[in-house]
Amino acid sequence: MELSKKHLVYCEVIILLLSCINLLGLATASPVFRGNETDQQALLEFKAKITGDQLRIMESWNSSIHFCQWRGVTCGRKHRRVTKLELRFLGLSGSLSPYIGNLSFLRELNLEANRFYNQIPQEIGRLRRLEILQLANNSINGETPSNLSACSKLTYVHMRGNQLTGEIPSLLGSLSNLQILSFRNNSLRGSIPPSLANLSSLEGLDLTINGLTGTIPEALGQLTNLSYFAIGGNAISGILPVAMFNLSNMVTFDIGHNKILLDHKLDPLWEPKSKPKLN
Repeated sequence: MELSKKHLVYCEVIILLLSCINLLGLATASPVFRGNETDQQALLEFKAKITGDQLRIMESWNSSIHFCQWRGVTCGRKHRRVTKLELRFLGLSGSLSPYIGNLSFLRELNLEANRFYNQIPQEIGRLRRLEILQLANNSINGETPSNLSACSKLTYVHMRGNQLTGEIPSLLGSLSNLQILSFRNNSLRGSIPPSLANLSSLEGLDLTINGLTGTIPEALGQLTNLSYFAIGGNAISGILPVAMFNLSNMVTFDIGHNKILLDHKLDPLWEPKSKPKLN
């Protein structure tokens, strides 16, 4: 009888130990599993919003292969999380799924030269690792999400050739790593936010062909890394700030087709070095 009780106790101890080991295994393994599952679901939701795919790009997005092997998807080696989504020049049409905000490891989103429409989802502000946002030459409309400023690692933001409206969010001035900001050929209104002068890493600013008004903020003369400044084709007025002429790295300086006046004290022979491409 005593032997049976001891045997029962030993069994209970073994079961308890096995349970603890199992729980420990779940605690260490489940975050990766959940992360992979979240990424796959986010990609499937992205696919569900595609309404036109003449090249059948999305056919590879199925359960027969791991999502890291889907066309246009790049994953990190260690955790197998999506770090890059590149689907440029593929003729895709549809709207951007808000589930894209669940790709928490995403560093680059490149959907250039497709036919995406509707607004940029607010959830894009959840991509805290995002460095490159390339949405140029689509048909995206609505306002630029102000919470894009939460993507603090952004270095490139290309929005040219869309149908964006509203004002340039002043909160974008908090993106201290931003090097290129392009809203060329949209329908933006309002003035150039003075907060853009806080973009100490900025090398290129392209606001050409919009409906911008107001004046050029004097503080933009603090952007010592600026080499490309293009605001032509707006309704900007006032006198060109003298500080802009102190930017020694300036290569392209386009203020044409506005109502901007030059201070008579400025050197009439000043001109930028040459015209580079803004890629």
